[in-house]
Amino acid sequence: MQSLIKTCALPIVLLSLTACGGGGGDSKPAPSPVPSSAAASSVAPSSTPASSVAASSIAPVSSSALSSSTASSTAVLTESTNTPVTYTNYSVATIDNCGQGIAAGDKTFAIFADYDGGAQNQSLATLNFSGWNHTTNGSTSEWANLKKAGTTYNFSTTANAADSCNGVDSINIVLVKKIADWDRQHSNGFERNILAHGYKFGDIENLVVDIKVNSANTSIPSVASLKTTYASYVSAATVDALDEGKVNVDITLHDGANLFGKIIVQLDQEALKDQWVRVTVPMSKVNFYQEINYNRTTKTLADMSNVVIQRMLIVGETKKGTVLRGDINPWSTSVPETFKEMDLSFKKIEFQLK
Repeated sequence: MQSLIKTCALPIVLLSLTACGGGGGDSKPAPSPVPSSAAASSVAPSSTPASSVAASSIAPVSSSALSSSTASSTAVLTESTNTPVTYTNYSVATIDNCGQGIAAGDKTFAIFADYDGGAQNQSLATLNFSGWNHTTNGSTSEWANLKKAGTTYNFSTTANAADSCNGVDSINIVLVKKIADWDRQHSNGFERNILAHGYKFGDIENLVVDIKVNSANTSIPSVASLKTTYASYVSAATVDALDEGKVNVDITLHDGANLFGKIIVQLDQEALKDQWVRVTVPMSKVNFYQEINYNRTTKTLADMSNVVIQRMLIVGETKKGTVLRGDINPWSTSVPETFKEMDLSFKKIEFQLK
């Protein structure tokens, strides 16, 4: 069966049969309200060129078709996941009975989630989330090829009840990624400051994300169209290496200085459109590195085990995690800009703890 999802530039595995996360608190073993932590950084990510660290293989370890999990023998519906498809660095499973009968699992910390009985329309600002949107910076020429008005790409500071998932809260955003220029390449995005909770990279078994690709406002240029647009600037092989015309989500965990754990997940927006899926990424598959003056040094999980995580950052990406500018010499502002626009909903972002 055709693979539903492909791995991108950096490792991430996603598979969890646990229930949806809660309102941002940890649960060891029972979830507790999330205390306010220090204010989240309002600084947008660097618009400098991305590192040339090689992307991970996109070939799936197993291309077995998703099969339905055993139906519950009770009359009460509960959320469950189907058999996952496993890729090199993460797994993906579709979700049945989304948002029903969900509770925080043992040994979890929810960066964002809404369990049964949780507060609806949560204040993301209170949970120390923040976001940015460069597309409203007043430059009409820079954003001329976007499909929507600039305010479409704002980060809302309030979660919204998801009609497609039994009314649980979700974070909704159309993530924008530039294809050509690295200036403001991550045109928008969001982050959460979790420093006050004190979790270290070595505390985490898996990173779990429940996500839905919304077809209505997702617009991604095909590889063929990119080859035509940039034919006079780069080779077809360069375009092939950059992107596959799919949804790419970059999730980065950061110590607040120069140590990072990053993964890029790729989702096929046609095969998975308007479906909730659970991505499970083993922490051992995350790409760890130190970056100083834009130079990256590879690190291991063992190197990072005792490093406290300050924040989580989510942006849209290309498969490779770069743009074309590094391959265009000399660079000129006359190079046309194109964008990946990925309309996404997140209902759970969670650490499964050791």
